[in-house]
Amino acid sequence: TQPVAVSFPWLSPFGGAKQSAAEFGRAAKQMSTKGHKFESDLEAALKHAEDDGTVSPQEVHQLMAQSRGSGSLRPGDGTKIGDARAAASNSIAKLSLAWGKVFGMAEQINRRMTFIAAYRIAKAQGMKNPAEFAKKAVTETQFVYSKANKMRWGRGAVGGTMMTFKTYSIAYIEVMGRMWTQGGPEGKKAVLLALGTRDDTDEMRLR
Repeated sequence: TQPVAVSFPWLSPFGGAKQSAAEFGRAAKQMSTKGHKFESDLEAALKHAEDDGTVSPQEVHQLMAQSRGSGSLRPGDGTKIGDARAAASNSIAKLSLAWGKVFGMAEQINRRMTFIAAYRIAKAQGMKNPAEFAKKAVTETQFVYSKANKMRWGRGAVGGTMMTFKTYSIAYIEVMGRMWTQGGPEGKKAVLLALGTRDDTDEMRLR
């Protein structure tokens, strides 16, 4: 629901709510069509955004984990205790991976859809660098969930636990604040549009 609650309103000042909604609908339909090919320039920009982690941040994190050895399954040492510890560690690793895949897939879909819609809107508005605008749209509306984007006290075990699932709320308030104070009249309209979609999308999140 994040593209509806945040990305759609954020893009509305750059061509209107109607165009923003149309591009999101178009992107969603094409993404669900197996084997669909996007325009060549969009395809190239999307590939670059995948490689630098803009639309697929999980892939970058997984590669980093593999490089430092924390993403691999561990063998036992031949003893009963060692083998049992390895089996337990591997079970937890597999469960964490499966649990993360569900959220990771949804986030990649959201980021990809936002990038596609933003890129096309930027082209329609005659912007010089649609890819950079699309990257900004993804960062601004899909947020950064890494530890680096948390306050210092929220990075430890206690603070991290207290701030679980709070990153979205904080980032949402921040982006609404930027739109209201820096976006001019159109930014204020976008905030009102975002607030108008918030009740429905929040109910969907709870479900």
